[in-house]
Amino acid sequence: MVYMGKKLVAIISLVLLIAIAFVLNYGYTNKKEEAAKNGYSQNSQVIQTSTSSAKETSTEKDKVFTGIFTTYREEREINRSRSIDALKEIVENKNTSEATRDEAQRQIIKLTEITNQEMIIENLIKAKGFQDAVVMIDNGIVNVIVQTDKLSEEEVAQIVDIVSRQTGVSLDNIKIMTRLE
Repeated sequence: MVYMGKKLVAIISLVLLIAIAFVLNYGYTNKKEEAAKNGYSQNSQVIQTSTSSAKETSTEKDKVFTGIFTTYREEREINRSRSIDALKEIVENKNTSEATRDEAQRQIIKLTEITNQEMIIENLIKAKGFQDAVVMIDNGIVNVIVQTDKLSEEEVAQIVDIVSRQTGVSLDNIKIMTRLE
């Protein structure tokens, strides 16, 4: 019984740490979005009066797609939060069987690990020089969306290597897409 208490405390601590990380990330992201919105409106004024539109159009695209990547992350976070909340209700319900409670705790831990893997992979991809990336892991399949016009074979190989090392997922189950058109 004491073991279950320690296990529950460990799970709750992990969930709280992730929640704190999401809150900090959300605050940071909102500040970046506000800056992007302010910069975007300034750029649109410049576009109307300037003749060097190619560079400014590229900047606009980058800001729009950065917003799309932020939206992907927010949707992923909302869905995970809902799943974890539902699992917490199962764990905290006194009428839940011990086996069901244990399975719910395992699922919470699994979701926490997946969230951490996604964040690590996204950061490693950005460290390779890409502007942004979103990683979604679900049922042994990893989808990676990279903010770039196109990917060379070498870049695809680097991303696949990062994903497979971090997740252990086979190459057949890794899908890489670009999102900047």
